[in-house]
Amino acid sequence: MRKSNLAFIAILLSFVFLACQKELSFGNSSFLGNFTATIDSTNWEATTIKEITRQAGTIAITGKSSNGNIIVLRVADSGVHTYGFHNLSASNVAVYTDAASGNTNVFTTNQWDLPGNYGSLQIISIDTVNKVMSGTFSFRAYRQFDSLQHIISNGIFTNIPYTTSNPLPSATDTFRVKVDGTPFTYNSLTGIATGAPLDQIAITALQGTVAPVVGLTLPSSVTTGNYTFEDVASTIIALYNPSETMSLLADSGNIQILEHNTVTKRIRGNFDFKATPLLSDSPKAVLTEGYFSIIYQ
Repeated sequence: MRKSNLAFIAILLSFVFLACQKELSFGNSSFLGNFTATIDSTNWEATTIKEITRQAGTIAITGKSSNGNIIVLRVADSGVHTYGFHNLSASNVAVYTDAASGNTNVFTTNQWDLPGNYGSLQIISIDTVNKVMSGTFSFRAYRQFDSLQHIISNGIFTNIPYTTSNPLPSATDTFRVKVDGTPFTYNSLTGIATGAPLDQIAITALQGTVAPVVGLTLPSSVTTGNYTFEDVASTIIALYNPSETMSLLADSGNIQILEHNTVTKRIRGNFDFKATPLLSDSPKAVLTEGYFSIIYQ
């Protein structure tokens, strides 16, 4: 199957994995910071999530408002610098998700057809002692399948905490899979319910700081049963990133949900899939004998 529509979902997944590992992780910090912008002509403020990860050459800045609208800014780390969001860039991307529309397809700066810069991020300061970051941003985000766009302006974030490491896996959680016949090992295992508008559960097993990584996303309403990764419009997605510069998305495979307890937030299942790059059929990775049991946050 062709995966052009899923490419933009995969971009969003990478942000979920890197930047949204836990809600309100800054809760005990003395640097709560501010994160605001104007979406078209409406004021926006990050309240539910406002955090930054700085790992393995990548800065990912994430904000989520009380009504579920999400802004993500992801750039190749050059420290204090002005970054451009070119429509052909895979490393420097700005993303906007509109909760009010009820559509989970995201608006991004790299879906525009005409070449050019469609915004910028200026990181003004990085306090490496207190681990906080400040800057400004603006961008135009486009959604290719329906040609809609949003203008994000007057973006400011001040003293937002950033992290440089991933949380250790819980002793009660389990994840295993073989990649091309070799058992995949991980040092970080996370599960998070993204909330509206995505309404998905993202499960991430991470071996390094950013890669290799195996990720699964499922609808938050998923029930026990058998599903496939083959439907281009599906919200059941799997990916395997063998390195920081390569992302392989499942183009076939199966997942069996054995348990989903929405009270305890325990979800268990078996899975297998074949993964290839977004726009080609090679290289290929085959993931087999997959199993997970995790309590998501």
